[in-house]
Amino acid sequence: MPRNKYPEETEKKIIQEAMNQFMTKGYDNTSVQDIIDATGLSKGAIYHHFDSKESILLRVYAQIEERTARDMMRIVHDEKMNGLEKLQAMFFNSCSDQEHIDFIASVPNLLENPRFLALQLKSTIEDVVPNYIYPVIQEGIADGSICCKYPLEAAHVLMLLTNIWMNPLIYTNEEEKIEHKMEIFRLLLRALGIEGIHQGL
Repeated sequence: MPRNKYPEETEKKIIQEAMNQFMTKGYDNTSVQDIIDATGLSKGAIYHHFDSKESILLRVYAQIEERTARDMMRIVHDEKMNGLEKLQAMFFNSCSDQEHIDFIASVPNLLENPRFLALQLKSTIEDVVPNYIYPVIQEGIADGSICCKYPLEAAHVLMLLTNIWMNPLIYTNEEEKIEHKMEIFRLLLRALGIEGIHQGL
């Protein structure tokens, strides 16, 4: 069998087609055979790069997170906005990023997929909080747009609220409950000293 001269291109193709399948059919309803059919590759070629459908999902997630990180970094370095405006922009972007929204909607309930949940928590704790949210809150304190006594703790609470408590893949939310959660969210933000972030949502 001839050796694949372009393994990176093959891998990109698998990731892209798998993402399309996941977003169209949902992760649970997408089979490895669906990915094989979409890519036109053999089963052996798929398993040469990924050992399971879950490993493909994790790679798709990593790719989306890389793009999100670039968007977040662009906001962090935008000199036209103050700290609060940057925080608002970050949350607005996360709520309006259709590709990210469609992908999240396609994955299984996170409580039934602890590996994926752990990956998301790891990313939040080790990357998002220290590199984006915490520095922006500190900037807001310095420029007067945010009044927060404990910026690091506030950054962690903010991420836990949005990524866990308000995550529809963990909690099943009826419309009324979402409204209640948003009201509590605003009250908590006020208590944390970062009132106004919801205006960017």
